[in-house]
Amino acid sequence: IGAYGEITYVFSQASEDIRKTFQINAKSGELLLRQKLDFESIQNYTLNIQATDGGGLSGSCVVFVQVIDLNDNPPELTMSTLINEIPENLQETIIAVFSVSDPDSGDNGRMVCSIQDDLPFFLKPSVENFYTLVTNTALDREIKSEYNITITVTDLGTPRLKTEHTITVLVSDVND
Repeated sequence: IGAYGEITYVFSQASEDIRKTFQINAKSGELLLRQKLDFESIQNYTLNIQATDGGGLSGSCVVFVQVIDLNDNPPELTMSTLINEIPENLQETIIAVFSVSDPDSGDNGRMVCSIQDDLPFFLKPSVENFYTLVTNTALDREIKSEYNITITVTDLGTPRLKTEHTITVLVSDVND
């Protein structure tokens, strides 16, 4: 009772990162966040807490905080090769080489890559998360001289996030 029953709570051996991220109410022991948690930076925290009563007796505990990944990052597309003008009449011409990435984990980081169905192009997966955009057939400039291709990268998270990248391909004339 009295002063002996008054307990104060403090972090014990807490790093600067823990002190920036969490705060503890000295009177109630309630843990609060000072800033948002980011799974992509730190996945878990170990907090050492010490409680001391008014008579100088103390006890301690360890609190483990595990950060759950949210689907908070849309997929990214990085173009490494782009040929935006090709001559007509060539079979299976490489238009673009690109990679896709998503820093989220699990299904949140798994991706599906696609283009419109009505175009004479297709996506050819190569090594992990790399794709090649290739002509499906020989193109004829006299029929169509320009194509707008939208590459859509969608993750499998909840909610699903997507990134779109549009490229224009010009078909140059060959004396045919």
